[in-house]
Amino acid sequence: MKRGDQGVDVREVQQALMELGYDLPRWGADGDLGSETLGAIAHFLRDHGAEADEDADVVSDVALALVQNVLAATKAAPLGPKLESGRFHDLRSMASQNTVGGRRPWNQITGVTLHQTACVLGERPQRWATVGAHLGVTRAGQVIWMHDFEKIVWHGNGFNGHTIGIEMEGTYAGVEGDDRTFWRPKDEPNRKPQTPTIELVEAARATVRWVCQEVARHGGRIKQLVAHRQASNQRDSDPGSALWQQVAMPLHKELSLSDGGPGYTVGNGYPIPEKWDPSRAGVKY
Repeated sequence: MKRGDQGVDVREVQQALMELGYDLPRWGADGDLGSETLGAIAHFLRDHGAEADEDADVVSDVALALVQNVLAATKAAPLGPKLESGRFHDLRSMASQNTVGGRRPWNQITGVTLHQTACVLGERPQRWATVGAHLGVTRAGQVIWMHDFEKIVWHGNGFNGHTIGIEMEGTYAGVEGDDRTFWRPKDEPNRKPQTPTIELVEAARATVRWVCQEVARHGGRIKQLVAHRQASNQRDSDPGSALWQQVAMPLHKELSLSDGGPGYTVGNGYPIPEKWDPSRAGVKY
């Protein structure tokens, strides 16, 4: 296929690109292979780690096959993690864009950052529309999808550019059972720390598994599962020892993910302490 070609085959490629999120705002699926479509194909190839065709005016059969294969995989995969019916909610069309800072290629998405909300948002999905993260998990085990994974969302300081943010609902101590590590807002001096529910933990694990699968289907790979604490000295209790031990650590082993290793931080963050992971002997909270 080359520049200037027209017809049904060109239109099918254009429609596939748009379904995959590669907009053709000026001409759309007009069946005419021009600069807009060629540019979208080049963008798609970069995002999926494939080399662009040497001749910018030609689209190889290999490139066309990759577009169709990725589209087929996207349609074949279930939308959302494996949960009971009615537990997954897609809010992407209504979520606030105030925390979005552009897009990135799939092969640059290499990690997941775990957070605690440090407040109770409740089970009404629409309440999560303004939360600055890609996904949210409620204490009852519902999962809310706020933003496309390719979007850069301001959720985790130095982790923003390459990770997907998951907010887990609740107010948790930095170290389970140590009230000194529990953050309270000034207007709620009597706030009590919570303990993660089984439903929250299971849904959060399922969500991380799904994220890894989705990124892999689009040509990327999740390598890290990290804590917001590691990227900010203002988030030392985020997500807290209980969530780290019940969600992150089992998945590190199951999915061969890393927290960056002993002492790993980004920017002014704190490393994973011994109180969270006994293998980090000597690292204070």
